[in-house]
Amino acid sequence: MKNKIKTNEDLVVNLLNYSPYGALCQSFIIQAIESFASEVINNKESLLKEEADAEEKGRYLLVSHKAWIGIAEDVKKRMNEFYNK
Repeated sequence: MKNKIKTNEDLVVNLLNYSPYGALCQSFIIQAIESFASEVINNKESLLKEEADAEEKGRYLLVSHKAWIGIAEDVKKRMNEFYNK
């Protein structure tokens, strides 16, 4: 099975569909995604300050916290729409 996993998407599909715990694994993964998105959103102000402080010192993050926050907000919005929250 490992040889067939070539992309992140392949890995996620594999995690969602092939677990010794069956479909319960899907709930775990969905909850983990939602939890991390919420954590990023809840820490938005401190993440933006951290990024601004780094930029003042001439350091730039590999992935902008602004982008990370945008992703978290998009993921959370789409999950809420899907689950009718």
